[in-house]
Amino acid sequence: MGLLEILNEQSAFGFTGRINVLVKSNGQLFGVVYQNEGIVVDAESQNLNGLRALYKMIFSDVESQDYLKFIVEPEILKDENFQINLSLDELKADASKKYQEYVAAKKLRPPANVKLVIDPEIIVNTNQVSPEEYDVLSLLTEWSKVSDIYKYSNLLEYEITNALVSLRRKKAIRVFQN
Repeated sequence: MGLLEILNEQSAFGFTGRINVLVKSNGQLFGVVYQNEGIVVDAESQNLNGLRALYKMIFSDVESQDYLKFIVEPEILKDENFQINLSLDELKADASKKYQEYVAAKKLRPPANVKLVIDPEIIVNTNQVSPEEYDVLSLLTEWSKVSDIYKYSNLLEYEITNALVSLRRKKAIRVFQN
């Protein structure tokens, strides 16, 4: 049974508590989804919170069936911790759209060993950069390898890929050649 099925089942009961998402092979915590009266209210996964964490867990579950296992724990939640307020139908619709973006972006992902540099013209250029592009540019000030950008970013994989593609089209980044 996958994460969406677990959330659906718990939503039908009006569940309040946490669903621990574990890696099946070693039992390590992959993330947590919080539900309040059947509504998804928050999620955490590795260095991500909120919707990004939730999507990461859903995408991982869809991509590699039988990779994750789930432990449902009822508990009382404090209201101030809620970052999300989605019914299961809203979550499924939103996750479906995001998953299509994720699949499309996987085809565009650059090789991990490529080194990138920021073109200084972007600073004086009038092109606007999105928040995701800004995050990627910020990471490029410290790390130049594509693998490091994916490793240290707080964005989802497809958001990083889309930002890299967009920055390349805007000529804001270039491939570094030795």
